[in-house]
Amino acid sequence: MKITALGLAYLLVGVGFFVSLATDSIQLFTAVAVGILGLIIVSLVIIIGREGLVTAENKVISVFVLLAMGLLFALYEFTTLSSEIVFGIVFILGVIVPHLLLQYTNYGTTE
Repeated sequence: MKITALGLAYLLVGVGFFVSLATDSIQLFTAVAVGILGLIIVSLVIIIGREGLVTAENKVISVFVLLAMGLLFALYEFTTLSSEIVFGIVFILGVIVPHLLLQYTNYGTTE
């Protein structure tokens, strides 16, 4: 029953999105965008609850990705570094560091 309600909510949001584009209504488009975000969050909660996607590795990767996103914003707003240097730093923090941490430690393994 819950999945059916979620499917109908996605259908209604899709219709609302179409109507907002057809009528050129920015208020309706904004409401539909918020609805889409809410439905995505609900869907992720359902998936995580059913599938058990929260593992130690995913936690490490998530933390480093969030840190990298915050660092990206901070470096662009508060420094005059070139975009190549900023993306290099963010890539190292968001991709390389968690990879090395998981590769060379036993964190999250059941061995």
